[in-house]
Amino acid sequence: MSKPLSILSCLLLLGIAFTASPGQAQQLNVAEQQAIQSAVERVAASVVQIETVGGLIEGGGPIEGASRTTGTIVSPDGFILSSLYGFIQEPSGILVTLPNGKRVAGKIIAKDTQRNLILLKVETDAELAVPEAVAREELQPGQWAIALGKTFAKDVPAVSVGIVSATHRVWGKAVQTDAKISPNNYGGPLVDIQGRVIGILTPLSPQDPGATGGFEWYDSGIGFAVPLTEIQRRLDTLKEGQDLKPGLLGINLKGNDIVADPAEIAAVRYNSPAQAVGIQEKDILIGANGRPIERQAQLKHILGEAYAGDTLEFKVKRGEEELTFNVTLADELIPYERPYLGILLDRNTLDSAVVSHVLDDSAAKTSGVQVGDKIIKYNDTEIDTPQTLREAVATAEPEVAHKLVIVRGDAEQPLEVTPQGVPSEFLANVATPTAPEGVEAREDIITGDSDFQLAEEKNNARLFVPESAKKLPSLGLVVLLGDAEFKLEKQWDTWKKLADTFGYAVLEIQPASESRWTRPEISVVRKMIDRVRDNYNIDATRTIAVGGKSGGAMALLHGFENRDVQTGAVAIEAGIPRGTNIPDNEPLERLEIVFMNPEESDSAKTVAPQIEALRKMKFAVIESQVSGSELSEAEIEAISNWLNTLDRI
Repeated sequence: MSKPLSILSCLLLLGIAFTASPGQAQQLNVAEQQAIQSAVERVAASVVQIETVGGLIEGGGPIEGASRTTGTIVSPDGFILSSLYGFIQEPSGILVTLPNGKRVAGKIIAKDTQRNLILLKVETDAELAVPEAVAREELQPGQWAIALGKTFAKDVPAVSVGIVSATHRVWGKAVQTDAKISPNNYGGPLVDIQGRVIGILTPLSPQDPGATGGFEWYDSGIGFAVPLTEIQRRLDTLKEGQDLKPGLLGINLKGNDIVADPAEIAAVRYNSPAQAVGIQEKDILIGANGRPIERQAQLKHILGEAYAGDTLEFKVKRGEEELTFNVTLADELIPYERPYLGILLDRNTLDSAVVSHVLDDSAAKTSGVQVGDKIIKYNDTEIDTPQTLREAVATAEPEVAHKLVIVRGDAEQPLEVTPQGVPSEFLANVATPTAPEGVEAREDIITGDSDFQLAEEKNNARLFVPESAKKLPSLGLVVLLGDAEFKLEKQWDTWKKLADTFGYAVLEIQPASESRWTRPEISVVRKMIDRVRDNYNIDATRTIAVGGKSGGAMALLHGFENRDVQTGAVAIEAGIPRGTNIPDNEPLERLEIVFMNPEESDSAKTVAPQIEALRKMKFAVIESQVSGSELSEAEIEAISNWLNTLDRI
């Protein structure tokens, strides 16, 4: 094995280059090439090709795992790390080609779902070569980074060369490189110019923690490697077959700007690690394990590097006091079930919570709540807006009676209500939105049809805003996501016809390929919704995405990742794509889901276990039948009425 050039040698050679003659420049190029080849040669014996066989059949989503991937040997007795991405189809068989050319069976030992890695074990008499690792603390942005993969060839690794772009990315989980990273080298090592392993290559995303999150950035110059030295510290745990999982604290934070807002707690999940040690709403987290927390992003970095079972020492500001809490992070929280009273509030009254409708067979009806009641207190929370009531109900202790104070006529009156769970069915018709009495139409509101394509995106789009937008204080929003197999064009006029009645705008977006949606287009959907919200007063609690086939999968994916602007998803003949991380049902992030499938269809059978899993997570899920390959007017009206009740409490 040749000896690699040192970093100092390379830097000296680069320095010479500024004054070098053509001949010297050629020597420099040769020296660089030799350094890279030496680094590759040093680690190549630790890189293996992995073949996966069988597994789940392809679902209706836009992604799938690969049948070949790469692994990196981390133990001489046969333990191999790879990317979780190559195993999302849950293969029934795994074959590993060792550096000596022998193919042996591999088996899955454990997974690291925090950083999307998987540990395999092969049985072999040969002692396998374990590469040297370099600690993240020794890395500097701008230094060489070389990515290796063996997806195509069993003997010689494919090589991609770049630099270390950043040392702490994806909330501290990974090192970033601009070397080309893709399924072709996922699971392989990222090495420095000395052939020391920086980390294991895998897709990662700050927004989507699932096994396929970040896949959309392949070969884009944005790639990630999980530092090997940090995984080595937890390797014994993985070898024992124990999965490593994200560490959960059980809080929601106030505000939406994570780079500017402090880590003030808006809600503490019931029976969560945070509640168990006494952390409360309105507390501000100001430090953890000796690291300051001035903004929410810093808290995400700290939690991003931690795992379930880790104990962190949090510094908390409560009023003028500073308190310390030792919190052991959990791997799962008791599923949150949203308390449901069964009321709708007057959308034309923004400075108080006035009941406009009491739904039949609801807790509110049983407790004597009436239309026109003004709710001024819920347990210990003073209510001065619809939002304060919404948050007070959402964060109240479940399965106990809640106290509320109402004003009926001129008199205050205490009531007691025991919330139920959100019903998993379309509710009976309720009154459609009406404008406040005497309000004049705003002529500066643009209504009707308009092209809505964004200059920077390939997706065709159009928008319809009903005439009622000129008088209503806010609109709902229906986002239609068709594809080549489930076209929505014929339904456009029906949606428009009902938009004025139910008070919503309609935004239709086509996939860029015009055939099917791909996961990276989640950001396009979000961008277009934001653009509509910039121009109209859109109520996020009445914003839904409706899609068929791959558009249905997109409606679900966008909803899981963007619950601040979407509260409902309708998936027609579609399910949740494999590898999707389904977030917990959260008190302050609401998403209700409708699955529509033909009776006894293959799609209905495919999504049945997904519906069961979502219900175990306490999501409100409605199952409904669809009559054909497109929605009927009656079905569109049912969805419209459902949207009209989504802001219920």
